[in-house]
Amino acid sequence: MDSAVKIRCITTLSATLEFYDFTLLIFLSGVIARVFFPEGSAMSGVMPVLILFFAGYLARFAGGLMYSHFGDRYGRKKPYIYSVLLMSLATPCIAVLPGADEWGVFAPLSLLVLRIIQGLSLGGEIPGAVVFAAEHTRPGRRGQVTGLVISGVTFGNVLATATVTALYHYLSDDQVVEWGWRVAFMTGGILGLISLWLRLSLEETPVFKESVSGHRPVVPVIHLLRSHRISLIRGCLVAIFPAVTTSILLFMPRYQLQFQNIDPERVFSISFWGFLILTVVTLFMAVVTDKTGRIPMIRLGCCLALPIVVTFNSIGISPFWALMPLFISCSMVMGAYEASMVELFPTRSRYSGVAFCHNLAFALFAGSTPMLLEWFCSLGLVMAPAYLVAFYAMLLLLSTCGWEDRYQDELSRIPAE
Repeated sequence: MDSAVKIRCITTLSATLEFYDFTLLIFLSGVIARVFFPEGSAMSGVMPVLILFFAGYLARFAGGLMYSHFGDRYGRKKPYIYSVLLMSLATPCIAVLPGADEWGVFAPLSLLVLRIIQGLSLGGEIPGAVVFAAEHTRPGRRGQVTGLVISGVTFGNVLATATVTALYHYLSDDQVVEWGWRVAFMTGGILGLISLWLRLSLEETPVFKESVSGHRPVVPVIHLLRSHRISLIRGCLVAIFPAVTTSILLFMPRYQLQFQNIDPERVFSISFWGFLILTVVTLFMAVVTDKTGRIPMIRLGCCLALPIVVTFNSIGISPFWALMPLFISCSMVMGAYEASMVELFPTRSRYSGVAFCHNLAFALFAGSTPMLLEWFCSLGLVMAPAYLVAFYAMLLLLSTCGWEDRYQDELSRIPAE
């Protein structure tokens, strides 16, 4: 197999398998709540599960700093290969973890520890995959290869929703709670080991090899904070919109079950087809950005997000079509944002820059979004998801002012300042 094709296949498939592991918790939040936070315990209901979801996102930031430091100092290969190892260990442990009825308070505490381990792993996974793929690719294909990685991430959501849909289709609610959810997590552990095996044959990126002889910052992230503050701000802002919108889409099954009274099988079917659309359209938009540039696509995606305020809960519009503006606008930004972040930073601190921006946005904004939405909606503010999308779309639109589009530049020539 051609080496370029091999790298694209491995980075895309690996992102799919690892994100499947990470998103199962939110899709099975109701079940996890019954197993680990039952009624009558000190903490009960779905909110503690959403706090666990947030804890995983916070851990992503720490994991990103750890993996990216070694990736900028010593090479992209080893941190990227082994970023999946923690996920492969934590996910099957969740599958066999006793519930609160057996372990009492130790059950949710153990789940918290395992969720943090998952987050540490994912913190290095996505930035590592994006940088690794981009540095193996010439300028005219960078959008395509980074788009493949993000499409792979989104397809991980497709696999997760398909798995949960199958559980509810073939099993009763009691069976899902008793043992069905454990099958989903154990499958994730096996997929993680497959991902690790696929990465072992990868080679160091040519862009990093070219920079080996130059001076390298002792702590790359400190160098970024001193010399690349504007790039860091832009990188964080462009990551916030996909972070929040993806988190809203992950929350939608819970929202539709609890606040729109839609039956479970239909709810997860909507999520399955929505994430499938997101996967395909994201890749298409990423390819287009190699011709048109990243910034025009980001701006257009922001503008198309604004009608969600009108369509979201409109009478006569099905839940699926009400979310269509969100699916399309999110895919446009997702097709451009990772490549645009890669092009913000020089080689000697690129991994750290992408990891910092990506994981800070997802840790603070994506991780907290389900908790905020649960709170707002429980107070009767059922339009909160739509207003949140519109707000961050406007914020991102403003952030693109004065942003130099480097979609045609060689990564090795991006100035270190």
